[in-house]
Amino acid sequence: MIKLILIFTLVMGGGGFGAYKWITKLQKDNQILQVNQSKLEGAVSEQNAAIKQHMADAASIQAANADLRDQQAALEKDKKNLAKKLGRHELDILAENKPGLVVKIINRASKNELRCFELQTGSPHTEEELQASKRSQLNSECPTLANPNYTSEST
Repeated sequence: MIKLILIFTLVMGGGGFGAYKWITKLQKDNQILQVNQSKLEGAVSEQNAAIKQHMADAASIQAANADLRDQQAALEKDKKNLAKKLGRHELDILAENKPGLVVKIINRASKNELRCFELQTGSPHTEEELQASKRSQLNSECPTLANPNYTSEST
């Protein structure tokens, strides 16, 4: 009977020791898992911030593309307007017959075009440009740029 009690005590002691080791191992694993979870939560929050930043960047790129499309449409309109003007006049015949008139037209157009370049590079509008209300007061080379307050589509 003493042998039985001894065997039973050894089995119980071994079981208790095994249970103790198993519980300490579970506690260590739990600590490791908690550290991993906090790292993963940090990574998820960083990824969410990166996604929000990418979405904001995409929105700004789309806005810039829309602006570029609007500018391209305005430039296309100006190009068609210029082609229409040049198509109406046969400058070579006119220059042969009336060279003084052609020089005056070209000088006025050059002056207007230089003003367009000035405006494109940041020069402020003059009072005459801002108050232009008649077609004769407009800068015909770049009417939308040089005369921002003129709204008629007759140019």
